[in-house]
Amino acid sequence: MNTQAYHKAHKSLALYNASGRYGRVAALGPDAIDLLHRMSTNDLLPLIGSAGSGAQTVLTTEKGRVIDLLTVLSHGNSALLITSGGREDQVIEWLNKFVIMEDAKFEKKSEEITEFLIFGPQALDFLQYLISPIGSISLIGLMNFNFIEIEIAGEKVLLQKTHRIIESGWAIFVEKPKADAVWGFLQTETENLDGTVIDDDTYNLLRIEAGIPLAPSELNEKHNPLETTLVQAVSWTKGCYIGQEVIARLDTYDKVQRHLMGIEISAEIKSDTLPIALTNSDNEAIGEITSLAFSPSLEKSIGLAFIKSAFAIPEMEIKVGENSAKLVKLP
Repeated sequence: MNTQAYHKAHKSLALYNASGRYGRVAALGPDAIDLLHRMSTNDLLPLIGSAGSGAQTVLTTEKGRVIDLLTVLSHGNSALLITSGGREDQVIEWLNKFVIMEDAKFEKKSEEITEFLIFGPQALDFLQYLISPIGSISLIGLMNFNFIEIEIAGEKVLLQKTHRIIESGWAIFVEKPKADAVWGFLQTETENLDGTVIDDDTYNLLRIEAGIPLAPSELNEKHNPLETTLVQAVSWTKGCYIGQEVIARLDTYDKVQRHLMGIEISAEIKSDTLPIALTNSDNEAIGEITSLAFSPSLEKSIGLAFIKSAFAIPEMEIKVGENSAKLVKLP
């Protein structure tokens, strides 16, 4: 992890090549978005015919467990799906199981479309400056997960408002042949503002700080969306979808067994093996750490952890082996 890049990201802005961290799948055909609506947790009907709109939704099993979190970018009658890295084939296979009479097709595009992320306290001003020659486009009013088409380095790209990391978060999608030119331009402009390019380890720390769950650590078939802070991707008013009855019962009868929380550990913990078991002061098993990193600003290890509901109390003192720790509420 690059400590200097970490501090620059917090002070200015950061550029990250997220092409391996996330996957891209094209949802093609006039029935594709409607099928996604019927198969997943969120109401996606408003995206049909609404190019530039976006939303997050979760594919779940019949038992309500997470297959993957999808970000859906609507082009009107088709869409680009952002999956977890390495989950593209699994997502396509799952969706294809339910294509019967629908005119819908799902194709892996991770090798054809590149994804960059830009975030930090100066990210909004930086991007607004880049697009200012276009005219009166304002990024301030862009809704979460919606996107616009802009030009960077003379190339057309999609700019999407995405996960909030250090005050803001923006994703840029560009066709692979144009990616080097766009990346080179963004890197130069970022460094001119004393920003930085970050590596995978630094991004992992920053997304832990932001409380963003990731596959396979937090997004997997051990957990349901209500345990993994994905409530915003669940509609309670839409019709049935795969796993809907289970998720509705968990909410109605307050049966969510675990909650994703942050954890701060008094010492630096190094472990190549996750998860790590957690206990309380009475040595009762209360949960497990699923993501872990060392924070230069706090000078201690921090992580994400699934905690049994009865013990999911912010500021609660717990133990990681022989080290003291405390639970913290996620942003």
